[in-house]
Amino acid sequence: MSAPVRVVYVTGSGRSGTSLLTGVLREFGLHVPGPEVASDTSAPHGFSEPQWVVDFHNGILRAAGVQTSDARPIAWHLVDRASVEGDARGQIQEWLTAQVRQHGNLVIKDPRLLWFFELWQEAAVAAGTAAACLTMLRPPAEVAGSRAAFYKGGGLVDRVSGWINLMLGTELTTRTTPRAFVRYGDLVRRWDEPVFAAADALGLPMIDPDDAAAVARADAFIDPTLHHAAATWRDVPVPAPLRALADDTWAALDALPGHDDAGTRAEFDRLRALYPYVHRKVAASPARRIARMMPAEVVPTGVRQSVAGMLWGTSTATGRRH
Repeated sequence: MSAPVRVVYVTGSGRSGTSLLTGVLREFGLHVPGPEVASDTSAPHGFSEPQWVVDFHNGILRAAGVQTSDARPIAWHLVDRASVEGDARGQIQEWLTAQVRQHGNLVIKDPRLLWFFELWQEAAVAAGTAAACLTMLRPPAEVAGSRAAFYKGGGLVDRVSGWINLMLGTELTTRTTPRAFVRYGDLVRRWDEPVFAAADALGLPMIDPDDAAAVARADAFIDPTLHHAAATWRDVPVPAPLRALADDTWAALDALPGHDDAGTRAEFDRLRALYPYVHRKVAASPARRIARMMPAEVVPTGVRQSVAGMLWGTSTATGRRH
């Protein structure tokens, strides 16, 4: 009996190393359907994202009025409703089935995929494939710092809140799928150990440590200097309740590679129940409302330097917006 065709979904927040992981997987024969999103300075080796997947996800998110890293708890419901209205399930299934027939084993990656993960899982089953999920993990301050360095739009509070919302949702929606987790720092420092461990846990025989040619290609692909945005909370000033919840969320995520068990999942359930209250508190704070009505340029320099990133979404003390 022949082995089933495999579809590996790579999930995680933007700037968490998903492109890097997908690039490694393709060196072992997993196919990224083309055409692909063009590379840029934020991902010089490419994003490894199918253009159709990105365009399709963006269309549904626009219809839902939801951002890629939306911090609102209600965003999940808005995406679900827009997906039903846009027949997202049928379109995903049609596209994925055609790709499987043409290419066999696939790896599908897009930071927006987590909003639609259940639909992609159902499509994999309908296409007669065995699906698995690999999720990248990176600390929230590093993600927020990296996003501020490369992307415009949103302040640090929104970026950290969005990270919490997306990662808590990702953990929940992937529970019914065989899954594994890879820490960004582990991937950059020594990619082979976490990747081969994850492949073994998920039963991906094509990710073979004895494939010397693929290992050499992956070695050449990984750049250890990529860990260049190791920001800390000192660089990412956010309100204390949000920081505390982000720390607790990261602690639970950091435990997943070795402890994806009932106890860890119960902690995620607790954090998900708490998040809407913390989000409402920081999103509706008087300081943020006032700051949004006042251009950063008119605020005294000393004040702007101390709270710029938290209130106005600036990356430096100059008041430059993102």
